[in-house]
Amino acid sequence: MQKEGMALASQTFTFELTITDHDRVSIYFPEYDQATPHVGLNVKYNPFPTPTIAGKRELEMCLYDGLGSQSNYLEVTISDSGRAAPGRPLDRFSVWHEGGGGAERDRLDYTIQLQHAGVPISMENGRLQPLSGIDTADLRLVVLPGMSQPVYCVPTPLTLEMPRVDASTKANGYYSGNLRILMNVPTTTP
Repeated sequence: MQKEGMALASQTFTFELTITDHDRVSIYFPEYDQATPHVGLNVKYNPFPTPTIAGKRELEMCLYDGLGSQSNYLEVTISDSGRAAPGRPLDRFSVWHEGGGGAERDRLDYTIQLQHAGVPISMENGRLQPLSGIDTADLRLVVLPGMSQPVYCVPTPLTLEMPRVDASTKANGYYSGNLRILMNVPTTTP
C-alpha cells in the first residue's frame, strides 16, 4: 500500500533543442539596412608630384547562417561581373569606364580584404574562401530586414582598396561595376 505523496519511481529526461531558420540565411550590410549597397571607392586625385589616383572604402558586412551563428564554418565567394581582364592578377576586381572598351586604361582595379575573427583575408576574384570558427567568433546582434526578432550574425567587414596609379594611364570619366557576394552554409545542422 502506497502512502499519499510518495513517488514510486522517478525519471529524468534531457531535451536539446536547436532552433533553425534556414529560410533567413543572409548577407547583411548594416549601413544599407533595407537596400542593395551602392558603394563608391572614394577615388581621390593627387596632383603632386605626379598626378595619381587611389581610393579606399570600408564596408560593414555581417553573415547570418540561419542557425544563430552556430555553424562550424561558412564559405564566401566574391566576384566582379565585369568583362574579362586578361593579365589581371587573381586578387583584383575591376570597375569599368562608362564609355565601354576593354583596355586596361578603361578599368580601375581594386583589392578586397575580408576581416574574419580579427584576421584580414585577401580575397581572390571568384575563389571560394572558407571561414572557420563561426560558432566561436565574436557575434553581433542585429534585426535582419523582414524579421521582428534579433539574431546573431558574424561581423566580416570588407575593405575595398584601389592602389595608387598614374592618372594619365586611365580614361577620364565615370566607372562602375557589380560585385557579387555568395555565401555557402553547411548542409548539416549543429
